[in-house]
Amino acid sequence: MKIKIILFISVFFVNINLFSQNYLPYYGTINKAEIATLDRQFQKSDSLYQVAFSIVEKPFKEDFFLAAWNADNLNDDVKVYNYLKKGIKNGLIFKRVKELKNFKRSKYYKILKQDYKGLISTHMDKLNVPLRNEIADMIKEDQKARKSLFLGVKKWRKVDAYNFKRLLEIIKENDGKWPGFSIIGEITPKGKYDVTDNIVLMLLHFKSEQIDALKPYMLKAVLNGEMYPYHYARIIDYKSSNAIPIKAPKRKTILKSISIYGTYANSLIANRTIAEIERAKIGFEPLDDYYRKINSTYTCIEN
Repeated sequence: MKIKIILFISVFFVNINLFSQNYLPYYGTINKAEIATLDRQFQKSDSLYQVAFSIVEKPFKEDFFLAAWNADNLNDDVKVYNYLKKGIKNGLIFKRVKELKNFKRSKYYKILKQDYKGLISTHMDKLNVPLRNEIADMIKEDQKARKSLFLGVKKWRKVDAYNFKRLLEIIKENDGKWPGFSIIGEITPKGKYDVTDNIVLMLLHFKSEQIDALKPYMLKAVLNGEMYPYHYARIIDYKSSNAIPIKAPKRKTILKSISIYGTYANSLIANRTIAEIERAKIGFEPLDDYYRKINSTYTCIEN
């Protein structure tokens, strides 16, 4: 009897743990909301955003921004204000707010501008700011090394080796957790499909075996809402892609990368079926939806 009770309690807590951390339903609902916006079904999109934000405890700042952009098309200044306010509390910078042309003419824009410093400070107070700054410095060193033609490959390798080793130490210092959004915040100044100025840029330069060592931590971060699915997929595509010769115009032959997830514009994907399955595992939207969003195309070698 005692054994049965212990097993029941164990299963109960495991299930609760998985449920509370599973962001896959959130990602799927956000995708539907974004597609509805593209279809100019703004009211439907707003309803979907509200559902998505009720699924998880910590929605992403970029999703709050896109919800605000959608509400701006509804000319609902109050909704825009509320979405942006929540976005700023999660790290949205005010520069993004200026992109909403209708909202900029409302009285709420001035109110939000006045409240911005207080709102963003509540976000920063929750973060490990020294670690955030350290990782920002690591990214700068990564870029600085690659801009120096004089120092060359030797400097690149030294910086990459240090950054990889330090990342492993950071993970260990944070109880085996990836330095994700709840630790250093969403450093995505240009949106969730952008990899500049955030940790992804640094990882693109690591060796494949180093990425393999980090994959379990990154995958867990994606499922727990600590990393965007796109960022994970972009890293894997960049390091795992093979290349095949493609005949270009004027009879020239070029090498083109074959991606697993399909994260590049005008991408060449090995197998559509496999790509869709792998994308679904991390909450990455279906190929057709993604390429519609980025206004690009893709080609699959096999269906």
